[in-house]
Amino acid sequence: MPEETTTLEDLARKMSGDSSAPHHIANILREAIYRGIFTEGSPIHQGQISQKLGVSPIPLREALRLLETEGLVEFRGYRGAFVTELSLEEARELYEMISALETNLMRIAFDRITRRTVEEAENVLDTMERETDCIRWRDLNFLFHALFYEPADRPLTVDIISRLREKTDRTIRAHLDSMRKESERQHREILAAVAAGDLEASVAALKKHLDYTSNDLQSWMRSEQDLHEKKRTRPTYRPFHR
Repeated sequence: MPEETTTLEDLARKMSGDSSAPHHIANILREAIYRGIFTEGSPIHQGQISQKLGVSPIPLREALRLLETEGLVEFRGYRGAFVTELSLEEARELYEMISALETNLMRIAFDRITRRTVEEAENVLDTMERETDCIRWRDLNFLFHALFYEPADRPLTVDIISRLREKTDRTIRAHLDSMRKESERQHREILAAVAAGDLEASVAALKKHLDYTSNDLQSWMRSEQDLHEKKRTRPTYRPFHR
């Protein structure tokens, strides 16, 4: 993949919108978290961000409150705002909820999925498989799934799913390489089952895909935890001088 945006200023210049609007600022900060500009557990220095983005403290704080409702940011009293950390237990529970909601939506929507929807989903997959940017890949991934759920006419449920995925997708930058090839193959399985008009095969393929993504994410998180633990407990050797 090409080198990703490394500064908040670069990211802001690439995103269109009202620069003083809290929602626009939240979009910038959310992507900064996804891209690792702000790492998990790190403090968010509001004064520095205000200066870098050229925004006043009030809309910035409102933006952080929006991210707080998404579970990406937390306020720790006088210490200010911090990027939250995703635990293994939270990742597992989030994907349990995602799986339950999405498979249910697939069942509700299935009879109203049209040939045009299938064609749109296929076009999204074609674009997705060529995409080199992890965040745009993530957006296309959500669009692919959402296309099959829209006919269910359950906007509140789709919004909840979007919020749950925002919490898990913070790892997409580091996590994508380990699961992309298999994930894209599973997308094609879902598409084929839907195109064939087979409800049970479609639901089964979707559940298999979400279970795989959940397990792969948890495996990656365990590896990261083990690596950090080894670094923390590694003895420090000092040269012996006579």
